[in-house]
Amino acid sequence: MIPVFRPLKDPAVATIWSGLAASTIGEDLFRVAVVWIAAEQIGNAAGYVNATQYGAMLVVGLLGASAFDRWRADRAMMGAKYASAVLAILPVLGFYVFGISIPLLIVSVMGLAAMRMVFTPALQSAVPVLVTNRDAMQAINGLFDATWRLARLIGPMMAAVLNTLLPVIHFLSITALGFVLSGLAVWAVRDRLYDPAQKPRPGRGGWRGAWDALLDGARLMLREPRMGALLMINAFANGPWSVALQLCIALMVVEHDPHLFGLHGLASLGMIVGACGVGDVAGNLVAGSVRFRRPLSTMFLGYVAMGTGFALIALSAWGLDNPYKLPAMMLSGLVAGFGGPFYFIPMITRMQTVFRGAEIARVFRLRLAVMAGSMLLFNLAATPMFDLIGPTHTEFWFGLLLLALGIGGWLYFWRAENREVAGAAASAQQRHVP
Repeated sequence: MIPVFRPLKDPAVATIWSGLAASTIGEDLFRVAVVWIAAEQIGNAAGYVNATQYGAMLVVGLLGASAFDRWRADRAMMGAKYASAVLAILPVLGFYVFGISIPLLIVSVMGLAAMRMVFTPALQSAVPVLVTNRDAMQAINGLFDATWRLARLIGPMMAAVLNTLLPVIHFLSITALGFVLSGLAVWAVRDRLYDPAQKPRPGRGGWRGAWDALLDGARLMLREPRMGALLMINAFANGPWSVALQLCIALMVVEHDPHLFGLHGLASLGMIVGACGVGDVAGNLVAGSVRFRRPLSTMFLGYVAMGTGFALIALSAWGLDNPYKLPAMMLSGLVAGFGGPFYFIPMITRMQTVFRGAEIARVFRLRLAVMAGSMLLFNLAATPMFDLIGPTHTEFWFGLLLLALGIGGWLYFWRAENREVAGAAASAQQRHVP
């Protein structure tokens, strides 16, 4: 069995995984639907709708930690999923009263983003309770990461199929059902998700408590500067990634109309983003199963692949005519998706071994808050960039930004790891000198 799938032998892990798969597929279906609805209704200003979720994540990540740290992981996870189901169904209910409502869609987008800030850190802090050794931790991180990346494949593909069967607004109904199933899965194995010996840390309420929680995460990162730097680099990179994947491609499909075998519009968007998902899954199977000899420099090769892929998507849209345009954009998306797991899985595994217990949730929540800030800034900048240079140029330049980040990080850590290997060899030689 491929190592990344071995944790599924544990019934509790299999149950959590099945619920996580249901909710993440639904959430990616939600993202496709929201971007498409917003692009149809307000065009380039769709970037502002996408940006609202990152504003919500930033606020909750910075100010909500003092409250969430008091909750047991299982309760935080269940509450977040049930609340997400209610938030996902709101625009559907509103549709039958007002029609398509962009303000109600924004409320749903922001609410789901806030609940993500509750669920994800709780899940990360629960992983070391489910498993205890580093190899198993890498495998389960690879498994959960594969779930998110499979969702990027299945969600858009489902959108392409469901577009012929259902109104796009009912994609949100399917999302709500996925959240309910995920909450029930957590409830079924709740006793495996927390350690009774670890008591939730009491925290002060109000602004002082929020400030203390924020400083705790920052202090922990400063205590482990290399780990902190890796987390912050990843948080920053999510900004250009989110615009390139979630906004530019949708607007490029509208502008360039890639089509093949009758696939066009939303179906073409689903095929391109789905190809990114195929690359995600393929990269996950490698990164979740292999222990790299030089893990830090190898991580940055992921950004080299990601940036190259996004730049190639833009070049394909510019330089090729139909029917070659859509296959070329899909192949480029495959390259872009392949790189993501090479950074994320080693980073998460390293974080869960460097930090312990509630520290994991605090550090990960701060990373999510910084990530949300980066995504917010890049998404706010996206709309004027679309108006100034167009979505295709924006895709190209953000791809080059990620490529430069990958090359710079690879060079720095390749040299650092070579020095460490040479130093270890010299120390071993000195110990054996009689």
